[in-house]
Amino acid sequence: MKVTRLFETDQAQSVESITQEIFIEMSAKHKALLLQADDGNEPFTLDDFATFAEGLGLTHYEYVGGAAPRRLIPTKANIEVFTANEAPPDQLIPFHHELAQVKNPPQYLFFYCDLPSETGGETALIDSTLVYRYVAETFPEFMDKLKTHGARYKRVLPTEDDKESPIGRSFYSCYQVDNKADLEAKLNDIDGLEYKWMPDGCLQVITEPIPAIRMIEQQHEHGIYQWTFHNSVIAAFVGWQDCRNDRLKSICFGNNDEMDLDVLQSIANFMEDNKISYKWKKGDIFALNNRLVMHSRNAYTGARRVYAAMFGDAIGSDKVKRDGVGQAITDFSALSVSDPTTFGMWRLDNPEETVYNAIKAGYRRFDSACDYGNETETGKGIRRAINEGIVKREDLYITTKLWNTYHAEEHVPLALDKCLKDLGLDYVDEFLIHFPISMEYVPIEKKYPPEWTNLNGEMVLVKNDINATWRAMERLVEAGKTRHIGLSNFNCQHIRQVLSVANIRPTSLQVECHPHLSQVKLLRFVRESGIRMSAFSVMGGTSYISLGMATETDLLFEHPIVLGISQKHQKTAAQVLLRWAIQRNTLPINKSSSLERMKENRALFDFYLTFEDMTAIDGMNKNRRYNDPGDFCEPGMGTFCPIYE
Repeated sequence: MKVTRLFETDQAQSVESITQEIFIEMSAKHKALLLQADDGNEPFTLDDFATFAEGLGLTHYEYVGGAAPRRLIPTKANIEVFTANEAPPDQLIPFHHELAQVKNPPQYLFFYCDLPSETGGETALIDSTLVYRYVAETFPEFMDKLKTHGARYKRVLPTEDDKESPIGRSFYSCYQVDNKADLEAKLNDIDGLEYKWMPDGCLQVITEPIPAIRMIEQQHEHGIYQWTFHNSVIAAFVGWQDCRNDRLKSICFGNNDEMDLDVLQSIANFMEDNKISYKWKKGDIFALNNRLVMHSRNAYTGARRVYAAMFGDAIGSDKVKRDGVGQAITDFSALSVSDPTTFGMWRLDNPEETVYNAIKAGYRRFDSACDYGNETETGKGIRRAINEGIVKREDLYITTKLWNTYHAEEHVPLALDKCLKDLGLDYVDEFLIHFPISMEYVPIEKKYPPEWTNLNGEMVLVKNDINATWRAMERLVEAGKTRHIGLSNFNCQHIRQVLSVANIRPTSLQVECHPHLSQVKLLRFVRESGIRMSAFSVMGGTSYISLGMATETDLLFEHPIVLGISQKHQKTAAQVLLRWAIQRNTLPINKSSSLERMKENRALFDFYLTFEDMTAIDGMNKNRRYNDPGDFCEPGMGTFCPIYE
């Protein structure tokens, strides 16, 4: 089978087969795929298409609420295959997400070409995030109202399918009922929906407010994190016109305010100017991520047979997954977070004001540590934001860390108690072992934070049972002082040791990770063990130059590849690097003292890096580590202490 990534390349690559797992990953990363038979083979038949779609193991989707007339097409597979929109060939079908005018649209959409048209008839695609960015930048007030109120759709449905209309589906067919009593019962169950019977027997429906802008976070643990212009607003404005309906009155905001027709026309023009049109060949299959891609149909001449199938999410696999020490694992909830951006508290000027501003800028995840020496100020900034009503404590995810001098069982709770006191919190969300390095205990009352040396100014390593340290960490969860526990700066073998004894599994691993140190194997290892990865120093050597641990030649901001991709997407180099980290399924930690830069570093969800972009940045890896105790402990503290070799 040949696969072409429609938004990224016109070059097909051959794959032996596409399993459910491969399909989900490709759909999440590339959004729209063209599937064709290998060169020299006969084109796919309708039954080939249906069998392939059935074999992906996707959930059945009930086609209720759609406007387009469709007919079921029999196949040998046990799935529903429909005709595509049966509107007359001279009519353009405008851009839309399939069934975006209902609460729960399908997740995956497939098209199959049985007979291409003589002229025209292309299926056109556009990236929904691209449309979101255009609207947000060009019409911010319109976007704010869409986000706040959503949209309502007004349509008059006939008693029988009207083949001359692009929205001519009858109310019986649309709602899959065969009598008015069942129809009214179904409509009455939809909170906020309004309807009335027209004198000619037609039915007018005004939908409940439907979300019009959606944040697509993850799909089966694949980080997407993109805003999408997820609605049928433009489709209604452009195409909901027939003898019963006036397209100019087909939509309004969810609060019933009218939409500016000039704004709608500008958005429609943008879509038309930026679409990708594909001329069908017999046997072609489109596989679309309906949450990320809008499609349309160009007018055509001659006969044309294109069929469609739509599905919900993937059916869960019964395959047993095992972690890094062979234990069966079923809980992968740690891999799912609503917002991947994290604000770091290391080496900050004026931490109280900075953390306060970061909360105002939208950050909700904060990475702190005893060793940073600023938790008292950090706590003041957090409490200030809470006291002013900007956030509630439960809105925040606060991480702090166990320092190397507190690894003994009896010292672990003392260390967290001190962090909680300084932060002014009753609990933290996550407590990490900062390094897999155990050092001589330094009493809190005599030196805090202890940093890398004891009271005599020496770095002294001591024997310690990391299993006992982990058991003490687990007791802190049981005591309610931390919600989760995890690791930092651990390698695969360190993690295996903890997994071998853990009753409470690590939630996350925090490590240095950037294009000069991509950590591919480590990332795969932890995610397959149900552990998420947070990435510090995503900008590479920038923070280490003043410490003498990096040079100007290590600056990723000035790398030609990063700059080229930055210019291509009209984003800063920092945004490109942070976006790269997100699309690799890591949670990037960043920091800034500037409120505007804080906001800028969160503006990551209105673009995505293509396969070619990601591959180019991946190719910058040179296994260059900047934060390495094996390098800085001996010259700084006189103790040789490698941990990654």
